[in-house]
Formats: sequence, structure tokens, C-alpha cells
Amino acid sequence: MQNAHNDKYPDVTGVILAGGSSSRMGQDKATLRLEGVSLFERSLQTFQELFKDILIAGDRPDLARPGIPAIADIYPGSALGGLYTGLFTAQTPWIFVAPCDMPYPDPTLIMDILDRRKGYDVVVPHTQDGFEPLFACYHKRCLEVILSMLKEGLYCVYDIYPQVRTCHLHEEELPSGWNRSLRNVNTLEEFKSLKEKPS
Repeated sequence: MQNAHNDKYPDVTGVILAGGSSSRMGQDKATLRLEGVSLFERSLQTFQELFKDILIAGDRPDLARPGIPAIADIYPGSALGGLYTGLFTAQTPWIFVAPCDMPYPDPTLIMDILDRRKGYDVVVPHTQDGFEPLFACYHKRCLEVILSMLKEGLYCVYDIYPQVRTCHLHEEELPSGWNRSLRNVNTLEEFKSLKEKPS
């Protein structure tokens, strides 16, 4: 049965970034389980509430399932390459990206970001900790800029923003609970502390 919400954004594909090496974690972050559910599944379940079209950017056939392909990065080795793969592969004009290691992805925050798209090519949260480029939405109009950067060996996602129409969503514009949703885990210690203090 289709979720009632997943036709809300027919022009958006949900892209889960799963091309990282998890080197700091020492094990595969996507399959770490929190409250009995893997981090990947937590992102996937959130996306399934919102999007009919979902894909995985990264050479992860183990995470793929019917209707949700895993696409090996066209330019492997960076988050920018994963972003390019998602944008290039998507059949929709927009994508919303999230990494496979966010324990508490919040559909309310995703909707808030997507609802600011009009007149822009990118909508990205910008908090006191900096940009959140991997929990943001991008239009296919960004493809040319990203491809040019990749070919030049430039991999900082932030460098896209001055070259396209970017909406910076500051903390005061984000819904309550945004900091919990934007939390991710990079080390086993961080993950263990998360399990001890779920908030």
C-alpha cells in the first residue's frame, strides 16, 4: 500500500548517499542498528513517507531493493561525486539528499527545506556549525557546475553555492528539533553515546 504522503513531491527523488568508506567508524555505518533498525533503514523509511522515487548513490547492491536501485558513483571518492550521481540518475528535476548514517532524519525538516525551493537551485540548512550540504535539495540545473568541479578535481560541495541560486536556511528559519535531525555519527564512540543518550 502506498503511503499517503509519498506523492506530495512528485518532482523530487530521494537520494540516500551510501558511497562513503566509513573509515573513521571502522565498520559499515549504514548497517549499524539503533533501536533495532539500521541507520540506512531509518533514512529509507523517512524517504518512503515523502517520495515515490528513491535511489541509493553508491556501489551498495546489498542495500538495493525492488524499485530502489543502488547506482555506483560515476565519479567515485567524494560526497560531491555521490551528489552528481544522484542528480544525473534521477528522473525528476529535483533531488533531496541525505547520508545513510543519520539516526534521526526528520520528515518535517525535509518538507520545510523542500517548501522553500521556488526561485532557487539549492536549498541548504546553514547553522552555527556551518552548511549541511548533504541534507539539502538540489535542482538538475546544478549538474553543469558540479561536473565542471569534478573534472577540475574540486570536491568541496560548498563551492557550488556561489555559482547557483542558493537559499540558505538559517537556524531561526528551521523547525524545532532541527539539531537532532541533523546529527550524524562518524565514530564508534559517537554511536555508543547515541545509544546511551538517544536524545
